[in-house]
Amino acid sequence: MTAPHIPGLTALRPLGAGGFATVYTAHQAQLGRDVAVKIDNRVLVDERDRRRFLREAQAAAKLSGHPHVVGVHDANITQQGTPYIVMELCTGGSLADQLDNTGPLHPDQVRDLGIKLADALAAAHQAGVLHRDIKPGNILVDRYGTPKLADFGLAALLDAQGGSTVTRDALSPSYAPPEAFAMAEPTPQADVYSLAATLYTLLAGKPPRPVPWPITSFDQLGEILRRPVSAVPGVPAALHEALARALHPDANLRTPSAAQLRDELIDPMRMPTVPVPPPPKRRTWPLVAGAAALVVLLVGGFVVWNPFGKEQQTNAQGAGPSTTQQGGAEDIPPYLKKCASGFCIETSTCFRGITNIGGMPAVARKVASCSDLHYWEAFAGGWLSGEIPAVDSDELMASPELKDVCTAAVMKANSRPTVDTTGWEMSAVGFKDGSRNYFLCLASQPEAGEVVTSAFGA
Repeated sequence: MTAPHIPGLTALRPLGAGGFATVYTAHQAQLGRDVAVKIDNRVLVDERDRRRFLREAQAAAKLSGHPHVVGVHDANITQQGTPYIVMELCTGGSLADQLDNTGPLHPDQVRDLGIKLADALAAAHQAGVLHRDIKPGNILVDRYGTPKLADFGLAALLDAQGGSTVTRDALSPSYAPPEAFAMAEPTPQADVYSLAATLYTLLAGKPPRPVPWPITSFDQLGEILRRPVSAVPGVPAALHEALARALHPDANLRTPSAAQLRDELIDPMRMPTVPVPPPPKRRTWPLVAGAAALVVLLVGGFVVWNPFGKEQQTNAQGAGPSTTQQGGAEDIPPYLKKCASGFCIETSTCFRGITNIGGMPAVARKVASCSDLHYWEAFAGGWLSGEIPAVDSDELMASPELKDVCTAAVMKANSRPTVDTTGWEMSAVGFKDGSRNYFLCLASQPEAGEVVTSAFGA
């Protein structure tokens, strides 16, 4: 592995590698100290993404004064376009290493860790910074034995390319909150869940709700994510209750803040006296990512749940206009109309982002109107001959059934006369409409970021 050139650093040596980044040790000659450098392997070609990364790195650097946050010394982008962060070198490894080497920790140790890390997380949230990937491997130990949260500055990279595509493989399934699988926007409550899952793992030697990855079905995922959190033998009831409340699958019933979790760990009497009701034992997945009165989408599973107990079929964007009369003149997929290229978009239809989850069909989150902020817009589509393929959006677009439909020529033929779509990015997502499945070809203008305009349809 050839070490990259980072200005001001010498003697770069690989320390470890993950799915998205490599960590090196290096020597900072000007200050005579050793540091850690985390170099992400995703290329940021969009100037907006570069600015966002540096902005988040700057925010992370402001947290460096907290005793339980890994210090950030520098951040920039390599000549190849990959972002990097120069950090304090923690020579004690991670809590994941500790768990592997010595097994579960004593409850008193975990409670102490929880207080310190929850305080660090509360400071980050107060500064407007979310972590989004808390797990034992992202909690490092310095040479003095002090635990520290790492990787704050890399949160923006979970939405690489301007947030147009969110890959949930970038998350750690057993530590991610249920709403993360439903494309919900990251929140402080999500970080609270991940921290509680981490603390539980340190107590039990395994996560509270281990998620096998890739999952075989969303029914399986839903069943796993609503399992009750088992008590760990020897753990005081107050500590278990504090963690179980922070691990509630419903974000609205979860411990509301990292500061609250910290205070509950310090003094169990600060916990609410009214017990949290258990999740309803239903076959559908009761995720609540918004107001309680709203239905909540099971991503890719096409099942929604509402408080009145009624189930219905839909797609991941909400039900579209169903025009299906199989075999008849109206046998047209939702949002589309017949045109020279087959089916093209009839009414402007836009999407906030695309989510690719390993081993599952790609899904997309539709916005109410193209005048709302969005990255992707549909320009064509058609029926699928069978089930929605369990592949990511790029693989779907390249499949035999779509490769001659989702093309630059079709996109150009269906764009408005005043819009030049040359060089636009393209993708595709499958949807369900009753007993049939269809796909939409999507396009996005590179480097434009979020827009409130549309290029296709009425």
